[in-house]
Amino acid sequence: MNWKLLFDIDAWTEVYAAIRKNKLRTILTMIGVAWGMFLFVLLLGLTRGMQNGFDRNLADAATNSLFVWGGTTSMPYKGFQKGRMIELKMSDVKQIQAKFPQISLIAPRNMNPNSVVAFGTKYNFYNVNGDYPDQNRMFGKDIIKGRFIDEDDIKNETKVCVLGIEVFENFFPKDENPLGKQIRISDSYYTIVGIYDSPSSPVESKDQIFIPFTTFQKVYNQGEKIQYLSLSIPNEYDIVQFEKQLKNHLKEVKNIAPEDDQGLGGFNLGEMLGKIMKFVKGMQFLAIVVGAMTLFSGVIAISSILLITVSERTKEFGIRRALGAIPSQIRGQILLESVVLTLIAGLAGIVGAGLILMFLNEVIIPGNDSIPIYNASIDLFTLFVALAIMVVMATFAGLIPAQRAISIKPIDALRDE
Repeated sequence: MNWKLLFDIDAWTEVYAAIRKNKLRTILTMIGVAWGMFLFVLLLGLTRGMQNGFDRNLADAATNSLFVWGGTTSMPYKGFQKGRMIELKMSDVKQIQAKFPQISLIAPRNMNPNSVVAFGTKYNFYNVNGDYPDQNRMFGKDIIKGRFIDEDDIKNETKVCVLGIEVFENFFPKDENPLGKQIRISDSYYTIVGIYDSPSSPVESKDQIFIPFTTFQKVYNQGEKIQYLSLSIPNEYDIVQFEKQLKNHLKEVKNIAPEDDQGLGGFNLGEMLGKIMKFVKGMQFLAIVVGAMTLFSGVIAISSILLITVSERTKEFGIRRALGAIPSQIRGQILLESVVLTLIAGLAGIVGAGLILMFLNEVIIPGNDSIPIYNASIDLFTLFVALAIMVVMATFAGLIPAQRAISIKPIDALRDE
């Protein structure tokens, strides 16, 4: 394209006249390009928002982790009948730590669902968990008042508790400080030492209560029993392979048949998050493909409309050629029109998608925890690359009508009716 045309007022006047002459046809054609860029920006922005949402929600979580609990055997083994209940015990924790030194954090947990919790004349039923401090190091909670359970609480078997924000709001006014006050859980009184919000664990919510693990074992007469274990390993280790090794070890210790998949239960958080991230990456790739294909079809439509325009302007090009216009000037004019139409349509699509993403980020998403999206946006570099590719596509698309325009002989063009 002749770049001097970019600074030629007459060239821009002709572009405006060409667009104005067939406004409806031009607008309908540009919609294809605008829709393609709209889809590209919107879908990519939403998938980036999903990734940001997962990253934010799991920022305080040990993502390369898993949960293991005892199940019911489905087959006889070494003289034991099937249907045997498997229990994990505190002695298993020490064996696991000795067997797998790569474990960075390990925390047993016991829980009592639907415990009666009361304060004054109010009462309700909540899930009470017996925890170690490592549980909160593994899956951090946003402590908005006070603290979480610490090592002294474990050592001294203190009767303290940490309430979820929804438990707190059920018993206290929002502006009241509950720290140091006594709340009854089952038949015992506990001192409130903390309030938490936004847990990062997939098995925790805002309506739970946490007490020291040793206190739980004593109050609920659990002895050495463990309901489930949370384990975390560094990211450089394969969490799927680690789960197999861990379960094989526990099967051997608990006399469970190697092929019995029901003797032990488990939830591999690391594996699940890996699948989610692959899904998000796939969605991002799909957004790029769908947007690019739609954009390409829109640019082809612009090429087609320019071919029609060239046919309608045959006499005009003939007169210009007769007056001394060289082929590069005619070609540059057509290419300029192609690029301008594509850019206007593409920018319209970007603005439209940007407004929707802004509306989502400012109005829909804030305060709505059910939407796993945060800061749905697209970076400027990606937009710049998309616009550059769009200009290149528009330039190539304009070559066909441009070549058609300069192939018309002046004498034939002047005879055209």
